[in-house]
Amino acid sequence: MTLHRIIYIAAALGAVLSCAAAEAQERGVPSETLTAAWAPVKVDHYIGVRGGYAMGTARFEPTRQMEYKMGLMVGGLVYKFDVPAQKYVGCIEADINWSQRGYRMHRTFESDEIYERTWNTVEIPILWQPYLPLSKGGTRFYLSAGPYFSYAFSSDYREYNKATGEVYSEGKYEYDPTRDNRWGYGVTFGAGMLFAIRRFSISAEFRYNIGLSDVLKGVTKYEGNPFRSPADQLAVTLGVNYKVRMHK
Repeated sequence: MTLHRIIYIAAALGAVLSCAAAEAQERGVPSETLTAAWAPVKVDHYIGVRGGYAMGTARFEPTRQMEYKMGLMVGGLVYKFDVPAQKYVGCIEADINWSQRGYRMHRTFESDEIYERTWNTVEIPILWQPYLPLSKGGTRFYLSAGPYFSYAFSSDYREYNKATGEVYSEGKYEYDPTRDNRWGYGVTFGAGMLFAIRRFSISAEFRYNIGLSDVLKGVTKYEGNPFRSPADQLAVTLGVNYKVRMHK
């Protein structure tokens, strides 16, 4: 395309836009409104850290007598994307977490012999967070919902008697690719409060992670495994965020 054709097309486009603006003003549309229509959407970006306490369990089929495995930990990095002008739409949060999962299982019903496992995962939740503003400074009550994906990189086990405290065996759990699933996924639901202090904010949140994948592969792939074995986690965390870009 030659230079004079490019100039001709640009001039024609400018004339069309000028005519459209003039026609809009003739209809009584203020020039400020036209300017606002072309203005870019202003957003806030947050980065932060979070950490806290968790407990986990699993849902085995056939049903086994289970207990919550207490004392688990969770923590990681946080990124939030928010469009303040759409205050009831909410923001998007994506985390990279180190998260412990686990369960405690009775060998037989009403038995004092317990088998428990704990495994460490890298977890990535992607959450929608609709919120209710509580102040002009940014304090809010919010909900969380969305999927998570995880990968288990290490695990430990322990077998013991709950009544006597005797430990039968414990140590590193050796993953077997024909028996165990390292990859996991599920859905996360939660609620929290965020308190804003200028560019900083402090959040307190409860999350319930519902596993949809199995910890152990099905009995058709490995004899002796359960039909289903998804794992759940309840976590309470505190976080600190910093607003790296503020809208005007």
